[in-house]
Amino acid sequence: MVNIYLNHRFSDQKRRERIFSGDLLLYSRGAATAALTDHAISMIGEAFAPYAPETAQYELSVEEFVKRVGPLKSKFTNDHRTKELVRNLLIEFGCDLNDTFFDVPMLRVVPAHGYLTSGVSYAYKAHRDTWYASPVSQLNWWMPVFDVTGERSMSFYADYWTKPLANSSAEFDYGEWCRVGRTLATSQIETDTRKHPLPQSAPDKSSEIRINGTSGDVIVFSSSHLHETVANESEVTRFSIDFRTIALSDIESGRGAPNVDTRATGSTLGDFLRGSDFAPIADPEQYLHAVAHV
Repeated sequence: MVNIYLNHRFSDQKRRERIFSGDLLLYSRGAATAALTDHAISMIGEAFAPYAPETAQYELSVEEFVKRVGPLKSKFTNDHRTKELVRNLLIEFGCDLNDTFFDVPMLRVVPAHGYLTSGVSYAYKAHRDTWYASPVSQLNWWMPVFDVTGERSMSFYADYWTKPLANSSAEFDYGEWCRVGRTLATSQIETDTRKHPLPQSAPDKSSEIRINGTSGDVIVFSSSHLHETVANESEVTRFSIDFRTIALSDIESGRGAPNVDTRATGSTLGDFLRGSDFAPIADPEQYLHAVAHV
């Protein structure tokens, strides 16, 4: 059973235990999450000026939209202030900054009505992050920049927490993704030719959950949860932020969520930065035995 907890202020260890058992944790907007989303709103406003970001797609050609979104996403991810704001968020949530590592946050931009569904606005099919070679001890943090509704949200498939879904993750190599896939994003406009790990059949939607928050609210969930981008059928572009955390102590001890169907090659551990000083994990390959996906 997947439980949903709203604003339960668990300790960091208890939060990870709940996540590893399949629960979804929801938190209302707080000072640190507001600061991160406000930072994104400022950057988004600059990138789309003089147009209103949520409706700019109706004023711009797809090519012009991509020219604005590509640099915006890169700037947000690589900005030092973004990392500082994530660190502040981790402090607010009681994380041990010497044990907690995070990957750089991503800004997701999902236009309405199929305007753009590939490349910089790739609409993720049903997947687990572990299919993309994430460790099973990873926590995903997701928050809307502007309010979301069921027509432009994210779906979770609760039944698949323990049930496998046939997929192509055995063909996914994270090293190749870093070398090739990431660099192709801005060139993928009509179709996305990158080698994503995909479901080989559609998931049963009877257990689908859509959680619709407001700006700065947060959903925290396991990398092993099956989820996907909802096809945006609203009238505005969806903007959201996501990043991931691991506790190195969990990696070292082998704690994490179950792996029911992942066969990816490689690991994302080299992407993570220590909360205290933004240093990467020293020699991440030493932990590969503890994050094996098979």
